[in-house]
Amino acid sequence: MKKLLIATALLFSLSSFAADTNNNRKNTEIIYNHQGEMLGTSATCDFDKIPKDAIYTITSKYTFPEYNLKECIEFTDAYGDKRYIVAMNSAKERLILDISVDGEVSVASRIRK
Repeated sequence: MKKLLIATALLFSLSSFAADTNNNRKNTEIIYNHQGEMLGTSATCDFDKIPKDAIYTITSKYTFPEYNLKECIEFTDAYGDKRYIVAMNSAKERLILDISVDGEVSVASRIRK
């Protein structure tokens, strides 16, 4: 989990750098640390492509119109392990949700507005 939180923080910080590629019409970023080591790849994905259990949990707990989906990312780390990161906004907060391939949803970050 610690490794995921670090990767999530790097995805949304200026301390990492990324290279853009176009993989089958899907914009993919390859993320590196300052030492030039690859941390993983990220690509935007459609919300309906995340695990079905996660879709049920998210749509039940973070309902529209209170929460709005802002971004859905498929993240694959350097070891080939895949996770999904979903960003949602409400009037009170911005949520970053971490989703496993098994559909488990956890809050990776909650930023109050």
